[in-house]
Amino acid sequence: MEQILLEAWDSIREGGVVMAALIALSLVLYRSAFGTLFFVKGFSAKRIREALDADASKTEWEIAFSQSRREFGELVSRQVAFIGMLAAAAPLLGLLGTVIGMLETFESLSQRAQETATQVSSGVRFALVTTQAGLMVAIPAIFIILWIKRVASARQQEMAHEELLATHG
Repeated sequence: MEQILLEAWDSIREGGVVMAALIALSLVLYRSAFGTLFFVKGFSAKRIREALDADASKTEWEIAFSQSRREFGELVSRQVAFIGMLAAAAPLLGLLGTVIGMLETFESLSQRAQETATQVSSGVRFALVTTQAGLMVAIPAIFIILWIKRVASARQQEMAHEELLATHG
């Protein structure tokens, strides 16, 4: 376990400022993703029903459910768009690291031909580490986005069902 942590730390160090940006991006991305997921999973249409008076008119019920569904949909849609934007940025940051690593490799090759193997391997490692990190941040986020959308859709259906029960019940 200690060896794995040391290798991870070396990768972070070798990734430089690009790796720091990827770590910051991943923290924001996954905090937003899991926060949205927990919000969506914890949302209950029954709470809307409980919040209204039992003697509320059908129109009041319809308005409450319609407004709740609209606001819920808009909030989830905005959050999913934000999370998607962050997920799309992660591989681009990884690609930036690739470009920087390759530029450093070519620069070192042009200046010191005798240290070729060491310089090339260092630059290529930087390039590959940041690319890998960018993909490792983005790929799971895509699955979380799909999970959020699926749960949000179920909540929307639940709200529609509760609205029908409340208004035609």
